[in-house]
Amino acid sequence: MQQIKTLMLREWMQHRRSWLLLGLWTPVIAWALLYLVLFYQGMPQFNSVTISDAAKVASFGISAQSSMVLYIALVGVLLTIPGLPYRDKDDKSLSFWRSLPINEASAVIVPVLMNALLLPLLAIVSALGLNVLLSAPLWVSGLTASMGVNVLLALLGFSLQALLVLLWFLPLVLLLALGNSTIRRWGIVIVLIGAFMVQSLLGSLSHYAPASRFVDIYFSGLFGVMNQVELERFLATDSTLLMQIGNLLRFAINVPFVITLLISGLCLAALILRRKAGQTA
Repeated sequence: MQQIKTLMLREWMQHRRSWLLLGLWTPVIAWALLYLVLFYQGMPQFNSVTISDAAKVASFGISAQSSMVLYIALVGVLLTIPGLPYRDKDDKSLSFWRSLPINEASAVIVPVLMNALLLPLLAIVSALGLNVLLSAPLWVSGLTASMGVNVLLALLGFSLQALLVLLWFLPLVLLLALGNSTIRRWGIVIVLIGAFMVQSLLGSLSHYAPASRFVDIYFSGLFGVMNQVELERFLATDSTLLMQIGNLLRFAINVPFVITLLISGLCLAALILRRKAGQTA
């Protein structure tokens, strides 16, 4: 347990600034700019009977800013995880970490989980909570019981969506990390080209559609999860958040999602074996 705490602390100390900047400062800057625009331009008129103009602006601001944080977090994961196999060699700290009594599995799994799941999820959830808090002056005066329930459902639904998106994204970045660990620099390109070549080959040899379209199925699932929870109308009385969360859960209870988790596990096992063999840091 102490090994895991040490490795988690390392990732937190190295990367906390960028993730906290994303999760805390981007909402502050975005809402400061939005309030400045509203101060000079006034409140726009939408002629909606189910939601006030101010609440509609709040919903739009929360949706746009939270989605932006989610996309940036995915880019951060994509830039971070493939470089992990050679990180200790590149920053000249390999000898130090090799001298510590840390097993190979923990040395691989903990950095991946921290940088691919925990830190991005912390930034996304923090940004959503801060968005709701900073937007409160626009909708709190009209707060009702149903609106309060919608706010809680929005926090729960978008957090669950972010977790599922990161889990769907994990096999892709781990395959890129494995490719990078095998053929450095060119490994990422080879993985991407190889995936499409295998799909084309399976398409010509097999009539079983899922087997010959696994790349399409994977990305349709990934983008499908990302588009399930819509925050544009969550402050309205006719919000469909409960139904959206139900639809979202279907993405976690299906065969493609289980396969993505299995591929992630196999990639982690391969990275651990490569580290044990001394082929990566």
